[in-house]
Amino acid sequence: MTAGTTRLVLIIGGYALKIARHDRGRGCNRFEARIWSESTPERRRILCPVLACRADGQLLLMPAASPLSEEEAERRRQNDDFPDWDYIAGGEGEPFEYKASDWGFLDGRLVALDYSAPALFPDEKD
Repeated sequence: MTAGTTRLVLIIGGYALKIARHDRGRGCNRFEARIWSESTPERRRILCPVLACRADGQLLLMPAASPLSEEEAERRRQNDDFPDWDYIAGGEGEPFEYKASDWGFLDGRLVALDYSAPALFPDEKD
């Protein structure tokens, strides 16, 4: 189990269950479900798939991924070696941060495990 500020994550077998702690966590779960459903195939390759999400956002289910180490994350940041979130006019900007806990390996490729950063502060605009 991991505990973030907005959600608890339980790893059960090959699945990760994100459980919202409060309204902000429910918003994060709904945001990830929306981003996954609206993403292009290219963008989906760098996102951990959303398998299911309750309509109220209380629970979100994803496949479990192998964690990215702090050392690997630092190396990737220094070498600008994280996957590119391609620009799409009118599309969502980068929804993730480049910290180790937000990334992992699924089926041999690096994927974002937490891509709800914009949902944390929905009233802020760029």
